Amino acid sequence: MTGVHFAPDGVLVRQALRRLEDGPRSSVELAAEVLGMHGCPPAMARRLVGQLLDGIPEVAREGEGGDAWRLAAGGPRTRKPTARRLHDLRYAVVDVETNGGVAGGNGRVVEIAIVDVDRGAIGGCFSTLVDAGVAIPPSITRLTGIRTEMTHGAPSFSQICDRVRGHLRGRVFVAHNAAYDWGFLRAEMRRAGSGLPRGPRLCTVHMARRLLPGLERRGLDSVADYYGIEIRERHRARGDAVATARILVRMLADAERRGWTTWPALREALGPVPGRGRGRRRGPHPERHEHANDGMSDGT
Repeated sequence: MTGVHFAPDGVLVRQALRRLEDGPRSSVELAAEVLGMHGCPPAMARRLVGQLLDGIPEVAREGEGGDAWRLAAGGPRTRKPTARRLHDLRYAVVDVETNGGVAGGNGRVVEIAIVDVDRGAIGGCFSTLVDAGVAIPPSITRLTGIRTEMTHGAPSFSQICDRVRGHLRGRVFVAHNAAYDWGFLRAEMRRAGSGLPRGPRLCTVHMARRLLPGLERRGLDSVADYYGIEIRERHRARGDAVATARILVRMLADAERRGWTTWPALREALGPVPGRGRGRRRGPHPERHEHANDGMSDGT
């Protein structure tokens, strides 16, 4: 199993990848099938398709002059699920704090933290406030303690985008409601003109449903209390991310004791995600920590 990787977003890229799942294609064929340019001269087809697909880890060139394309051997779309132990995988535990809006709309990230977890051990933490150029509503300040003036002079997301990518690359993305944090990261990366993250995701809310069925609530506070974990700086990105990382380590140990020792085994054990709330936080209330809509995922 590959970890998080990055590729340009867009319908055309996804169409090209689906075509290549059926077998190699020449640049002329892809120009016709994906770009709708039937009868495109070979030189122009090579240039246009190259602009679309060069740098995407899922694909590789082949043939004389690199005029044909195929899915890369061992790439994200061809690798079989790993048989490595969950304990041996590398994880990036993420928490974002926002201005209370909607991802991809008026919602912006104002703080982010990413904690490394390797072989069951918590490693370094990258965290920073983010100047999104927006005012932070009083309701969010009351919840998080983050004031608009605190973000002045902080880097923009564009300025930290490469560092964020570096911390995520090759790791399993983890959050307490992965859909929420993943959605905001993708929205900010799209604004920054960056390749968008793809790859495996794991939600500790969904894990709590299966591992802790007797727990009445599965918000971050409730799950942390269950494991006896103190959350320092609650509702700040670093504090919540570190607490989630500690929860993850305990949950992975619990999963292995149940015999869910590999990613495929955990995926089968967790099963489909229940049809619950969308997990989007509207306003200052932290219900994003109660509902998740993508417990495990290998894709986008």
